[in-house]
Amino acid sequence: MKNMKSKIILGLCIFTIAGCNDDFLQEEPQDTLFANTLFVNRDGLQQGLNALYSLAREERSEISSYERSAAWKVGTDVAWGNYTFSRLRAVDLYGTNLNPADSVLDGIFNWLYEIVVSANQIIARAESGTVDFQGADDAENLATQNLMVAQARLLRAWAYRHLTNSWGDVPLNVQEIDGNNFRTFWERSDINTVQEQMIADLMFAEEFLPDNYNDPLVLSNVVAKHYLAELYLTRGENALAEQKAEEVIANPNFALITERFGVNLSEPGVAYMDQFDEGNSLPSGGNTETLWTFLNAPDQPGSARTAMRRTWVNRYFNLTLDDIWAFAEYGGRGIGRTMHTIYVEELFEDDDDRFSRFAFSKFYLTEEAGDTIFTRVPSFEDWRTSDPSWPGTKKWDSFPDLARVNAAEQTNSMPYLRLAETYLIAAEAEFNQGKNGEAADHINAVRVRSNATPITSADVTQDYILDERARELFSEEHRRYTLNRMGRLVERALQHNKFTQITERDILFPIPQNFIDSNDGVTEQNPGY
Repeated sequence: MKNMKSKIILGLCIFTIAGCNDDFLQEEPQDTLFANTLFVNRDGLQQGLNALYSLAREERSEISSYERSAAWKVGTDVAWGNYTFSRLRAVDLYGTNLNPADSVLDGIFNWLYEIVVSANQIIARAESGTVDFQGADDAENLATQNLMVAQARLLRAWAYRHLTNSWGDVPLNVQEIDGNNFRTFWERSDINTVQEQMIADLMFAEEFLPDNYNDPLVLSNVVAKHYLAELYLTRGENALAEQKAEEVIANPNFALITERFGVNLSEPGVAYMDQFDEGNSLPSGGNTETLWTFLNAPDQPGSARTAMRRTWVNRYFNLTLDDIWAFAEYGGRGIGRTMHTIYVEELFEDDDDRFSRFAFSKFYLTEEAGDTIFTRVPSFEDWRTSDPSWPGTKKWDSFPDLARVNAAEQTNSMPYLRLAETYLIAAEAEFNQGKNGEAADHINAVRVRSNATPITSADVTQDYILDERARELFSEEHRRYTLNRMGRLVERALQHNKFTQITERDILFPIPQNFIDSNDGVTEQNPGY
């Protein structure tokens, strides 16, 4: 007891002495990258924005041997799991595979909220009134502040775009989390409330972002306008959707690629595919069509190695004993986690550049004998998985150097959002308003540049718009979102995807069980799970 008493008294004495020392609680961080020491000036906030952009680029990084955004592309009418990995089956086949305990969806959910939380912190610090924006006067400082906040708000809205389209009602938070507002229970906000916040964020970004993409580190306001158009479509506000899409199309700094350009101009090819070549992804390289490029570079901090080739380029090395997968001309090391459905295969006219040998793998040559090995799509009755002969898109074949062709992932910059999709959003908004002539004009702008036959206003239907999006945007668009916006996900997947077990329940993903379990309250699960 004497020893115990001594220890208690000693503890009290230390506390008392410490309480009398004014400097005891003055923390001196040894690491300069604490928020309180980083977000004090423009340069520090720029580092935070760079990290936020890097987080967004992780959409195409590998998660369980395929690109993260495959969750929004496979299991639809356009794509299925060829070499379906166990963790891909939940969003490829649905059925019992898709459940609240799925670790991939849990990881995606958490990643998106990491973007939201990070954006909130940058916005709060930038608007705190304590940041040195390093400008010559107050007007310049305010302009810098608005530019930085606009980027963070755009990326916050982008994250909520994924969250609402995937899970419906989700928790909405627009404040930096600190010791004063930290909580352990987050309510699911009504989707309309979340969308209204997204609109406010995108409108702010539209106002304060530049109208060009000359600086690849700063997104243009056309990205905000594009996502506003898509969001208005989702909400059934077609006139507003058309207006925003038209503003993007009318911007003189952007235009569809209609002529050959760039690093491979002297090589055989088609204009449509030039924009996907390494070195052609930015305006500085002549690309006028890409609205948002995912920037990457090998061995650079902040780069997000992408898994597009790993996901969408087939295992052509299985066609022969030769190591043809080691050569750049064959797309490097693809493992073909996903492939297009037969529906996509049958969409194209013979002369459509988007299904030419420059856009889809039609044949390969063996290394030693030089034999030609043709890819093929079997008949529907013979459709099977794990088929190395299935032709794949060549959009993601490009990579920066031959030394990396064996690597599982890529480090090249690549288009993420293209003006062609804006044209098709405009067409959809016009069709919904009965403006079939205008819709046909926008669709034809996309078709003609790829040598496809123009259509007439009588040809424009919702199915035709979906067909054209598949032709133009295969492996790029988040097909689940498009189909759900039109109320067609289940119907079209069952019609065109032989393997799917999709039901109405699967229109939304299940709220992750880890989120439900960690929430200090009752969290309603999505119906059917």
